Amino acid sequence: MTAAIDGIERVPLNSLKRYLIASGWRARTLLSGNEIFSFGEGDGIEIVLPETETSPGISERLANAVTTLSALEERSFEEIIGAIRAISYDLVRSRLPNTIIRHDTIKLGTAEDFIRGMTKILTASAHGELHDVPYFIRPNLIAQRYAEDCLFGHTFRGSFGFTVESPVGPNTVELLSDEAAAPPFERRAIRRLARGLRIIERAISREEPEEIVKGYKDGLNANACEGLAALIEPPGIGEVTFEIVFSREWGFPADLGPAPWIKIPQRVGVDVLNAAAKALRVVNDDKVRTIVGMVRTLHSMENPSDLFGITGSQDVVVEWLSEDFGKKNVRVPLGPVEYLQAVEAHKEGRAISVEGELERTGRQWRLDNPRNFS
Repeated sequence: MTAAIDGIERVPLNSLKRYLIASGWRARTLLSGNEIFSFGEGDGIEIVLPETETSPGISERLANAVTTLSALEERSFEEIIGAIRAISYDLVRSRLPNTIIRHDTIKLGTAEDFIRGMTKILTASAHGELHDVPYFIRPNLIAQRYAEDCLFGHTFRGSFGFTVESPVGPNTVELLSDEAAAPPFERRAIRRLARGLRIIERAISREEPEEIVKGYKDGLNANACEGLAALIEPPGIGEVTFEIVFSREWGFPADLGPAPWIKIPQRVGVDVLNAAAKALRVVNDDKVRTIVGMVRTLHSMENPSDLFGITGSQDVVVEWLSEDFGKKNVRVPLGPVEYLQAVEAHKEGRAISVEGELERTGRQWRLDNPRNFS
């Protein structure tokens, strides 16, 4: 009889099967509908799994599988369960220190602040993957929705921990294929977060905020640094430890590994993060331009007639006649109020004016951090 395993109900059957295949197990289906997964040659190890989640004895089958994997991979039940779930999700596990824990609990306000802070950091990381700018005024709508789609997983003991689950879809490219599937946006956002945290950890250890500033295009922007500083600043925090568990199905970044650990200490850390954020928010005056022109294209996933239904950023393309660059189509992200004004200007054939930092990527032109719209 297999001993009960805490959290076994959190193991999705399909995710377990995908995990086994991604880990090199071979599968074959029996006439009964059950599947046998084999590992090793000859008298190798076998795991039998039912066809569906509603099959009789599902909990015992799952527990048997987790027990076998725990012994084979020499990892705890909790680590195995986390890795199985990470087939469908990249996991961000954050540990708070014992100093703020009382009988395996923390204050509700502390938990609320931590979750809100993590949402801001995830949004900023996703925005950085879309726009590698040193800071932003409004988050991109796609980045905002990505953070909202992440799930708050179970807490875990030890030092008090939170788990954020960032969903990634299945990798449909055959594992043995020479073709590598492009990672989804959600994976790229978490990969950026992990690399950014690693850069920050190194910068704090050396007390050199310049390393964060130099690495923002691969790491984290000013908004993420400010969010992280706010996360570790409250009294009693001391340090926060992050573990990023990458979905095995999408492979592991060569420079990070499958589950990098990063420690962000409060002492020195807050000062370094705030200094880096301040430096990143310095406006590059050479890039500041005021563009004036007609709105040629409108991009919005919301109903433009409903002011209160619009969130995040919408884009317009402005035809700008510049003395320095000639006629250029410039993409400009706008907030709800400015976007509706741009819609009216487009309908009435009137020009708009907006200031920002002009960026060119290949043949594409965009105006970052727009302001002074009229």
